[in-house]
This record gives sequence, C-alpha cells and structure tokens, in this order.
Amino acid sequence: MASRSRIQPLFRAAARRQTLLSAGSRHPAMRQISAPAATAAAARCLSTTAVRCAQDKKEVKLTAAAYPDLKRDSRFAEVTDAHVAYFKDLLGPSGVVDGVTTDAADDLAAFNEDWLRKYRGQSQLVLKPASTEEVSKILKYCNEHKLAVVPQGGNTGLVGGSVPVFDEIVINMSRMNQIRSFDDVSGTLVVDAGVILEVADQFLASKGYIFPLDLGAKGSCHVGGNVATNAGGLRLLRYGSLHGNVLGLEAVLPDGTVVDDLCTLRKNNTGYDLKQLFIGGEGTIGIITKVSIICPQRSQAVNVAFFGLESYEKAQQAFKAAKGQLGEILSAFELMDARSQDLVHAVRGNKRPLEGDHPFYCLVETSGSNGDHDYEKLEKFLEDVMTNEIVEDGVLAQDETQSKALWSWREGIPECLGHWGGTYKYDVSIPLKELYQLVEDTKVKMEAAGLVGDTDEFPAIGVVGYGHMGDSNLHLNVAVRRYDKRIEKVLEPFVYEWIQERNGSISAEHGLGVAKKAFIGYSRNESMVGLMKQIKNLYDPCDNERPYCRKCIDSGRECAGYEREMVFITATIDDGGRCSSHPPRQVSSSKKSPKAKAAEQTPPRLAPTEPLTPAWDDLISLSENGIVYSVQIATLHARLQNVLRGEEDRNRFSFPIAFPPYLPIDVETWDNGGNTDLAAQNMISLLPAGNVAGPPDGICAFLFEQNPAYLVTNGITPWGVPQENQDVVKKFGPEQFKYFPNHHFFVRVYRCNAIILALLHRKATFLSSFEWCTIPWEMHPKSIFDRLFDVIVHLPGIFARVDRTIPFAATLQRRLKAQELLSSCLQVEQQLEEWHTFARSPTLEHPYAYWIEESDDQDAQQVPFANPFADNFAFKDGITAVMFLYYWMTLLLLHRCIESLHHAIFQPVIEDFPNMYPDLPPHLQINLARYQQRREFAARVCRALDFALNTTVQPDLLVAPLATALEFYRELNSSSRDGELEIMWCEGFKLRLASKGQDIANVLQSRQWADLARF
Repeated sequence: MASRSRIQPLFRAAARRQTLLSAGSRHPAMRQISAPAATAAAARCLSTTAVRCAQDKKEVKLTAAAYPDLKRDSRFAEVTDAHVAYFKDLLGPSGVVDGVTTDAADDLAAFNEDWLRKYRGQSQLVLKPASTEEVSKILKYCNEHKLAVVPQGGNTGLVGGSVPVFDEIVINMSRMNQIRSFDDVSGTLVVDAGVILEVADQFLASKGYIFPLDLGAKGSCHVGGNVATNAGGLRLLRYGSLHGNVLGLEAVLPDGTVVDDLCTLRKNNTGYDLKQLFIGGEGTIGIITKVSIICPQRSQAVNVAFFGLESYEKAQQAFKAAKGQLGEILSAFELMDARSQDLVHAVRGNKRPLEGDHPFYCLVETSGSNGDHDYEKLEKFLEDVMTNEIVEDGVLAQDETQSKALWSWREGIPECLGHWGGTYKYDVSIPLKELYQLVEDTKVKMEAAGLVGDTDEFPAIGVVGYGHMGDSNLHLNVAVRRYDKRIEKVLEPFVYEWIQERNGSISAEHGLGVAKKAFIGYSRNESMVGLMKQIKNLYDPCDNERPYCRKCIDSGRECAGYEREMVFITATIDDGGRCSSHPPRQVSSSKKSPKAKAAEQTPPRLAPTEPLTPAWDDLISLSENGIVYSVQIATLHARLQNVLRGEEDRNRFSFPIAFPPYLPIDVETWDNGGNTDLAAQNMISLLPAGNVAGPPDGICAFLFEQNPAYLVTNGITPWGVPQENQDVVKKFGPEQFKYFPNHHFFVRVYRCNAIILALLHRKATFLSSFEWCTIPWEMHPKSIFDRLFDVIVHLPGIFARVDRTIPFAATLQRRLKAQELLSSCLQVEQQLEEWHTFARSPTLEHPYAYWIEESDDQDAQQVPFANPFADNFAFKDGITAVMFLYYWMTLLLLHRCIESLHHAIFQPVIEDFPNMYPDLPPHLQINLARYQQRREFAARVCRALDFALNTTVQPDLLVAPLATALEFYRELNSSSRDGELEIMWCEGFKLRLASKGQDIANVLQSRQWADLARF
C-alpha cells in the first residue's frame, strides 16, 4: 500500500481520470450539468423523478387503509361546493385544483402521493396561495369552518408528513416562489417559502454565495419545507443546522394570524426566540411563508475524494484523520456501505470510481479559498491514510465534472433504492462508534425472518446504510419490491428500541410525519412530549380534535373560546357551561345587592404542580395564582339527585352540600350489557391561605354513580350533564383523559370500576385496547396499581369467551377452543405473578409490602362478628392494601376459570374415539390441585380488608373484593355447609364499610364547595 501510494501520488493515472470523466458523461444526469442556470433546476427535478416514472405504476395503497388505527375525526367538516366557491373566488382558477365539483383525479394524484410512493391521501382540494395574505385568509376560513389542512412544499419528505391522510385540504406553496431580497455584503437572503432550494442556490452562486444547505432532492424541495423539517443535508458539517442559519421568518398561525418575525439581523436579543418553534415544527403550529437566512460566501476551491475501506472501524479512523488534517476546509464526510453502491450500480450501470469491491466507501469534500493549497492538503491526507493502511483504494477528482460524478454515487442512493418498488427509511442519530452496528443487527433480523432474497418471492432486496459521519447521522434503508406488513413488524419497534438503548434520536433530519409520530417516546420523555403538546395547543387550540367545546356545539351558540385540555366541559353553575380556558363572559354592570356582592367569587383555576404524581396518590399539590394547596382526593358513590344544595346556592361559586345516608355501590346488580356509564361531579373545597390550622389545604372530591334513567329530565340531568348514548367515555377517546381533573376521574373512578364490573360480569371491555392503556398516562406517571389493571383488563374478554365455549357439548372443536383459552389464562397468570414479584420487592423505606399483624383484643370487641380468620395483614400504606386486595380477588376468579377449562378439556370426546382424552402440550400440563385451593385467596382478601378500610379515602374500592369473597363462601356453604362464620363476618364488614362511607360524607357536607368538572 505504502509503495503504491508513493508511485501513484494521485492514486490514478491521467487515463483513469479520463475514464471517470467519460463515465460521468455517459450518465444522462451528467449531460445536464452544463445546462444554463435557468433550466438546471428543471433538469434536476427531471432526473430525480426519471426512475420513478419508468417504474411500473402500481397504485399506492391509501394511508387510511394501510394504517387502520388512524381514524378520521368526524367532528371535522367535509369540503362542500360552497367552500370550493369561496376558495376559487379568493385564489382564482389557477390557485385551486378542484376534485369536489369536477373530476380531477389525475391532477390530484401528485399532491396526494408522497415521494416514496408509500403514503397516499384522499384530498379532493388543493389550494395554491400566491401571498401571505391569501394563506392567512385560507387558514382563517378553515379554522372557522372546521376544515382540516395539510401544508405542502415540494413533497419530497420521507415520513409522510407532506401528504394528507384522509380528505384534508392541501395547501401547496409552489406559487409563493419569489426571491425577495439579498444583501451581498452581509449575505442575508429573504425568500418565499415556495422557492426551490436549487434555484436559491443558483441565485446565490451568481452573487458569489452559497446556500448553507444541500440535499439530494434540491431540485424539487422548497426552502419553506426545509426550514419546517429542519433539514440537515450534506453541508451541515461545515455550516451547521438551520436553527443557527435562519435569522427570521414569517408564518401564519392556524387561526389566520400572521406572525411577522422576518428579522435580517444576526443579533436580536428581545425576548423569546419564537422562530425556533417553527424550525423543525413540521407545520404543526403554523405555515411558514417567508424565510430570512444568512448565507456564507461560496468557496473558490472545492475538492472531492472517494475511497474504499475494509471495515467501519477504518472509516472511523479515516474520519478522525480528516478532522485532524483537513480542519477548517472539511465540508463533508459521507459514509456508504457496499450494498448501497451495488444497488446504484445495478440501476445506473455506470463504471465504478474504484477498481475492486470494498465493504465501505467514503466521500470527502473540502471547501476553501486557495485551490492549490486545499488540493495539496487533501492529497496529503489521502496519501497518509493509504500509507497507514486505513484506506484500501482512492481517487481524487481533477475538476468539477469529476466531482459531480463522484457525488452522484452518494446522492443517487435514495432514488436508486426505490427502483424496484419502495424503501423503508430510518433517519437516525446514533453515537458514532455504534453508527453502523444498527445496520448489521437489522440485517440479521431481516434474514432470520426470511424476508430478504434475490428473487421476487422475497419482499425485501437488501438492508443498506449510508449517511453523514460528520454529524453521526445514519440513513438505515431497506429496499423492497413491495411494502409488506411482515417487514414492518420486524423493523418496528426493534429499530426504535435499539436507538433508545443508546440514547439516540429516531429522527435526525427527516422529521416525524405520519411514519414516526407514534414513536416519539423512544427519543423524548413524557415531560418533553407534554411540553410540546402544550405549545401546540397554545398556537393551535383548534387542533385538539375538538375544534369547539361540546356544549357550544350542542346549544348552537357562539363559542367564546377553545377547550384547551381536550376534555369534558369544565364549568360552574354560574357561567352555564363556559370552558375553563374561555375568556370570561361580559356581565351586566347594573347595581347589585349587598347579598349578591358578597356571593361573588372567582371560580378556581387549579393545576397540578410539577413533578406530576400518579393519580392514585391520595395527596396532590394544586396551584392557583401562585398559591400551592395540599389537597386530599376522596371518591364516593352517591345518588347525585339527592346531594342537595339550597336554591340560593345554585348560582354561587361556593356552596354547601347535604348528603343522604351513604350506600356503597352494588356490583351484583350494576350491569349494563358491558357498558359502564357514570355520572360524576368533581368539586373542590379549599381552606383560605393563612388559616390558623396550617398551610393552605383542601379536599378534591369525585362523587359518582351509574347513569340511571331517573336522572334524565328532557334530556338534561339536574346536574347539567347532557344525556348521551351509552359509552360516553369511549366516544370521547383516551386523549381526553391526560390532564387533571379528567385523568384522575378516569383512573380513580371510571377505569377501576369499569374493569372490575366487566370482570365480575364476564363481559369484554374496550379498555383493554393499547390506546386506553397508554395515552391517558402521557402526562401523569403510571403507578403499580395502574399496571395491575393493565393485566386484569384482559381477563373479562377471556371470561366471556369461556362462557360462550363451556356450555356446548364435548366436541373436538370445543376442546381445542378450551385449550386455547387455557393458554391465555396461564399467560395472564404469569403476568400477575410477575406483577406480584415486583410489588413485593423491598424499598429503602419499606422492606416489606405487607406483613401479618396480631389482632388487638380491643379491636376485636368493636367488630360485630368474631373474626374467623388468622391474624390480619398490615401494609406499608393504604393503596398497597387495596392493590393486593384486587390481586387476590383476581386470582380467586382466574383459578376458578382455569379449573373449569381443565374439566372441559378432559371431558371425553366420543367422536374422536379411540383418542377420547387429550394429549396436552407441556405448557398446558398443570397441577389441577393448585387451582382448587381457592379458599386461601378468599381468606387473604378478608384478612386485608380491615387495614384497607382504616386507611382508604375511597371505600367503594373495597366492595368488589368483599363481594367476591362473600360469593365464594356462600357457594362453599351451599355445597358443604362450611363457611358460615366467614359469611357472618363479611356481612358485618358491609356495615362497617357503610359507616366509613358515611364518615367521609359527613366531612364533605361540612365544607363549602366549588365545581371543577362534570362527567
């Protein structure tokens, strides 16, 4: 190596360079290099789409069909003829592509389909504004008429963010394509968002400047889209990201407000730098219409080298050497693996720059002011890395034509990978040391799944890796013949989990779009995601999937604002349904009586303090106007019709209530065909700041009951809740339960009751779906109790299937179904055991979750019936007691189900003679005696009830475990005349539970209350 590099200091003779030059000239794109500036952009656009045009034009599957979990929100309006007429009048015929009133399917196709031909929307209307004013009027109109929109630039995005999913209106920025100004002293360029990147770069080239961004799609992509996605590209190593280069911008918010921050100065230290929210925001908080950007002077000398290496470790060594030797003139260091170059060669057929094959290739570019000096430095660098056997072979471009030919082997990768059908693309940031390991691990996964091969029977062609070593940015691509769900299951979430383990980013420069939106949690924690959503809701409160508050829609009156938390109406009796985020209504200025003035108060506007705690914590910190209250949460079943307040209190913010005698919920008769519809009232009672009893504190109470018919009068309940159909919670969706107080209502009232009622009545519940087990906890942390319900929630559906299977006669089909259900039960049992192991694990504060506590004789005397059980359990806290109550109750029910399935499996099947009895697989061979000892679980429930009753502020939680144990003892007594003492004890505990509930009710009616929310 060393001797060869000295004999051939330029690594290739002049004849070889001529070969490279001629190879470049044979490529159709290379012949376009010398085209006039006015047509170069069009030529580039043609070259980047030529391969796609030559492909078999198979119809792209609709995004809505490919991703059935994505549902159109019916509360957004559909585009009508009247809407189209308005837009045509505003923009003129050339500014509207109308598929609503005419047949324009062919014209709409390009706007509905993404560059990868993976995503296809169903938009019937494309708008092309020519000015910021027109964009503003469009968004204002859409905002008022609840029409969904998608901003679109050059549509070169790779994650589906630039095309609609359903029938959203596409706002295409291609007509806003003017270069507004350029300062040839400072290098400040102001352009419309629709200016094509290559057009801007060519304009700057004529002025001696360069755009600080370069992409393979520069012939089609728009500057506005580049800024909206914070595109990185090939020049980031030299010029940095757009966050540093963009000086200012103009944007239009979703309500039509124009944000004019088109600053052209590098220094402007006056308040928040709000433009940064739009850079990389992907159009979610506004549409960028103009951009001001600082552009560096174009280097006089650009040199390019291309070389091959035997390993990724050698590539890292070469990069380190390049930084050390080339320093300030190093402008790009690109990595490509052998497979990527093989595919480019297979598509284009050009002669390769290097002789022989190499596992890895790198392209190095330098930019400086002294051509000879820079060339010598690059030449010396290549000679050194070859002498030290870091590089196996290399070539140095001698002129601009050869430089572009070398760059084509890197820039041509994306379009060539899609030649056979499509590409799965992952644009990730990973620590440089492990950058390529992701490609290797993905190859192993794909090959193990049998999805990669050279023939058409395999959906995938190969896994390739390339990217920007200068900023640790890898493009992991899987070239495919066709998009296949099996490939997606192998890749996701494997790729994202792999990245998360290394603290990487799932999106380095492409953005999230449709493809990665659901996976943001792998790169951002819950706090960051929550903060982003708050910012989004601030800029676009209409985009919370409920454009106007439900009460305003139902009543038909003008809405005074938006419901910021995307939840139920939060209001008081006085303001008649105003949302908590609405501005106050104007009130009469007429003279009020002294009594009315005394009654005037401000309704509470409370928010939990950071850090947020699980909803099961009985104490929560709430802040209002800078005052922090320590608030006790209590939940109580009540007949809301009978929770009284005086007539004079109905229009007051603060009022007393009066309770009837407390009655616990009746789980045995509370069955509504699998639905759990609750009426609930959330109230707050705060002691004034500075009270003598101590720091400010209060009680947050949730009063609830099942929605009964007697509550409804003319469609409205006495508590002001519109009467909906069944499954109100389900209709609102999980997004509505991420914030206080709705999250606490869902966790502490609705979910636990709905799951347990479904379990006891053996009917499946919608709460078992993944969204309902995850989305409500995006803002608040999940407790271990929540995770227990995550396991329990799958049992009602299993029990329902068991009830549909067991009654049939013994057949082979019934046996196989019972075996399948037994397997499901055993899997849930395993999950419960894992939960139990975790729940019992010691902590520094509590080495034991629970222990046996000897009974006190005085306590025993207070119990109406003698305790027939062994000593009671004591727990580290009240919620732990309730947790284990539900764990033992679930095992009691589950073991009974397992026993019945086992009996069904072993019933002889006459039709299968002589094999009337089953031969079970090993994982279904159980010790039946273990599942017949259910009395121990019933006893454990009863031994825990005393402690739970003394510590809980939610006594209704104890009803289901008590009822389950009581039913067990009644069955036992019916069959064996045993369990009478246990039954008497349980009946006596019912009285104590009712007494505890009444004690809580007495405390509640001793306070003054204000409404927080109604459900």
